[in-house]
Amino acid sequence: MKKSVGLIIPARSASSRFPNKPLALISGKTMIQRVWENASRDFNHSDVWIATDCKKIYSEIERFGGQAIMTPSSCLTGTDRIAEANKILNFEYVINIQGDEPILEPWILKQVLDVLKTFDGDALNCMSSINNANDFNNNNIPKVVVNSEYELIYMSRSPIPLGKENNPTFDNVFRQVCIYAFSKDALKYYGCNSVKSPIENIEDIEILRLLENKCKIKMIEVESNSVAVDLPEDIIKVESLLKQKN
Repeated sequence: MKKSVGLIIPARSASSRFPNKPLALISGKTMIQRVWENASRDFNHSDVWIATDCKKIYSEIERFGGQAIMTPSSCLTGTDRIAEANKILNFEYVINIQGDEPILEPWILKQVLDVLKTFDGDALNCMSSINNANDFNNNNIPKVVVNSEYELIYMSRSPIPLGKENNPTFDNVFRQVCIYAFSKDALKYYGCNSVKSPIENIEDIEILRLLENKCKIKMIEVESNSVAVDLPEDIIKVESLLKQKN
């Protein structure tokens, strides 16, 4: 039987480093519109939703023709927000694209959808290789360690794996790419009344909550040069990349 799969994009207004980030303009369009357009390119529009806690963001989603669902402002993370949304939408699997990834490559979503056809586990996440010291040492970029089955062993903002000589070779060094797929059962660890798990709280990486609860997370290696918008100055980088693509 074909499983029901939805795509939910979390979008909140109260980012401490970049307030009202989803409404920031990127070459004439709001960031949340660009994320939605990318997600909708190869996905049934009726199964694409944006979960928010902000009426202004909700109105903007309606303006460009997207589907929005209101969620509590008490949600601690984006995954908590999609868990709340899926209590209503009730998909068997939820793909989560972050609301601050306006130029995520569409082929990555296709790869996730292909894996989901035969996947019956807890969660999927994507990763791409790191080949430079700047990314390896950047604590805004979570680094990924996997086993021989490409299951997540650990994820950290610290530079891992790193030899005792502190001299990385960049063999088997990966960074997280922020597109996920969660089973409905895995989302029970998230929601507006949940608390962060201890290691998740230290690293500030929400998928570690599943790892701490003994869930298996399958990692998919992809090629990605996407830029997440963490700070206002990241808008300039994204606009520059958009110009190169056009």
